Amino acid sequence: MHVSARPFALLAASIALASGCGGHRPAVAPAVDLAAGPRAAPPEAEADGDVLVWGKQGDGRPTTYRVAADGRVLGEEPGIVIATSRGELAWREREAEVKLGGCEDGAPPANLEPGTVTHVWLAPRDDQPRQVIVDPGDEGVGELSHRVELLGSVGPYLFVHEDVYVFACGAHGNISATFKLWDAEAGKEIELLHDLPNREALARRAEPLLDEGDMDPEEARQHEDLPDLVQILPVYGERGGLRVDAQFARADCYACSDGLWSGYTRSVIVPSEWTPERFAPWSTPPVAVVKFLQSRPGFALGGWSRR
Repeated sequence: MHVSARPFALLAASIALASGCGGHRPAVAPAVDLAAGPRAAPPEAEADGDVLVWGKQGDGRPTTYRVAADGRVLGEEPGIVIATSRGELAWREREAEVKLGGCEDGAPPANLEPGTVTHVWLAPRDDQPRQVIVDPGDEGVGELSHRVELLGSVGPYLFVHEDVYVFACGAHGNISATFKLWDAEAGKEIELLHDLPNREALARRAEPLLDEGDMDPEEARQHEDLPDLVQILPVYGERGGLRVDAQFARADCYACSDGLWSGYTRSVIVPSEWTPERFAPWSTPPVAVVKFLQSRPGFALGGWSRR
């Protein structure tokens, strides 16, 4: 079973698989304008060596900081901003309601609650032109909830996770997930999962970890296929050093799902010990990033970039 197809393409499969005991519904991300309210940075902000650093402190919202080469903070603004050769691009997302067709033939019930979808794009602060990253549609089902999460960034590369919950009037709803790597320089999605050089070895490393938490150890031993690579994630150390982790998933019963990927899967994350060549310029952080992190204990770095 290949589990990394686009979530809306998997809705039909979700309907067919909706049997067994009940599941859980993920919380939908609130509507947020992540590019609103920038603070003016001083003139020296344009000097060579300045970087944009984004992340979160504790449970706070993402914030982007403009950091000088010596680690001084020159300005900050709420949300996520990525520096590219095209200029600075803000991550924006908007939640929208969509009408659903319901589960019965004919007109949907009058009291049917609308579904929710999340639209995501990158844009300069004047909002033109946009790079549309996620533009979901709607479906004729009883419940629909779609959300998007930015897992992190490496320079202009954005790691984007989507999941969609759908209830199609079976025994329970189902969740489908997908991953995309977005190149903000090129303004398009790129494929990198198939480039993982030690993919099979990592999948075999993931197997016993998946077996350990399986609700049915006997069934776990019967899995013949290696787990699927479904997404990669950037992970930054305390001083900003980069590593890339790989998430593997395999099919399992709905009740056995661990909720880390799709509804009928269990998954595990392992270090890949691989840095793609295109990530090399950001694998070692500059002094600006190191000093910034040293001055903010507990800051969770999401990514950094510069022109």
